[in-house]
Amino acid sequence: MNLNASTIIISLIIILAIPYLINVIRKVQNHSIPFIKALNPFYTKEMNEAAQLKQSLSPIVKEIETQDMAKFIKHWTSKFENGSFSEQDVIGLNAKIEEGRQDQVNGILALHPDAARQFQQFNEKLKEEAVPVGNEAEVLA
Repeated sequence: MNLNASTIIISLIIILAIPYLINVIRKVQNHSIPFIKALNPFYTKEMNEAAQLKQSLSPIVKEIETQDMAKFIKHWTSKFENGSFSEQDVIGLNAKIEEGRQDQVNGILALHPDAARQFQQFNEKLKEEAVPVGNEAEVLA
């Protein structure tokens, strides 16, 4: 028998591959892990159970998120439609803008056609109240 380097390397690969494939087959049969995931030597039964649990809870989580979003939209839409949009709301939205959450404020204002106009009116009113009308030189001095 002629043993050269390539024969030894191929033999070692086969010796290592056979137990690995047996382990993969056992994972697939015993733990009902998908074959592709079973090829990963670090993928365990617990990881598979966690993935299945996450998948089974996904519809419930989506429903909760959808209900929360619907309540949020209904809350802000009713404020604009009922005229209960107030200066406190504008102050809160301005605080969100200062925090860098301009996109959230734009989303809220996009919920109703008159929302941006109402927001601008309250903003202008707040700016007028912040700057006293009259002798500004006396205030600055």
